[in-house]
Amino acid sequence: MTHAFAVDRALVVIAFKRRLAYKSGWIFGLALGGGSMLISMAMWQNLLGAGSLNGYDWASMRAYTIIGFVAATMVFGAADFQIADRILDGHIAVDMTKPVDFQRARAAEYVGSMISTAPTAALGVLGAWILFDPPGPATPTAGLLTALSFVLLFPLAFGITYLSVLVCFWTKRYLGIMWLREALLSFFSGLMIPLAFMPGWLQAAAWALPFPHFTTTPAAIYLGRVDTAGALGLLAAEAAWVVGLWYAGRLVFRFAVKKVTVHGG
Repeated sequence: MTHAFAVDRALVVIAFKRRLAYKSGWIFGLALGGGSMLISMAMWQNLLGAGSLNGYDWASMRAYTIIGFVAATMVFGAADFQIADRILDGHIAVDMTKPVDFQRARAAEYVGSMISTAPTAALGVLGAWILFDPPGPATPTAGLLTALSFVLLFPLAFGITYLSVLVCFWTKRYLGIMWLREALLSFFSGLMIPLAFMPGWLQAAAWALPFPHFTTTPAAIYLGRVDTAGALGLLAAEAAWVVGLWYAGRLVFRFAVKKVTVHGG
């Protein structure tokens, strides 16, 4: 067990350093990463003014937008193409001969790449805090539970990404899969607009998926829209999705490796 954790830690560090190796791209992203969030906040400020819409006023929307930005930076900034490339170029055939679990190794690398986005998220939040002064969490407990929700985003994001990457075994392409996944996540998470703005049937459809836990769950907890029991229920559902997606990934992988193709063979 100790050896396995040592391997995990090494893969996290390697993935983190790999992302920082391209310093110009990383610094460019660090400098501009919060730009879209600041534009979004300015838009909501003009739309809401001193009023409210579906229970969201300007104060709550400031916090909501920052939470969505942090989640999006973590999820969309991770190196999912590196996992897909191992399948598409046939390196997975070599991986299968190694005494390391393929899924666990890719999860460690994915977490390492997500950690590299932390400075971008921090700089964007700092800029938003200075310019827009968003409210703090509804209660100290809400703040702690919001942080826990963000911790669960790491394995949740990997579970969704890993399953989508496995589709490459059949499509032999990944770009379109990535675009579809990101579009679904942006819409059904409430990142584009809060789920409260959508019709009831669409909200129900969204909550049948794991996507709302990327923005709506941490925002609801942070803003105090659910009590402690409700927050724990949302976190339990988020954790259930983490476990379910992990084992779904193992099941699909077991079937998908029968489709490995190396140089057309």
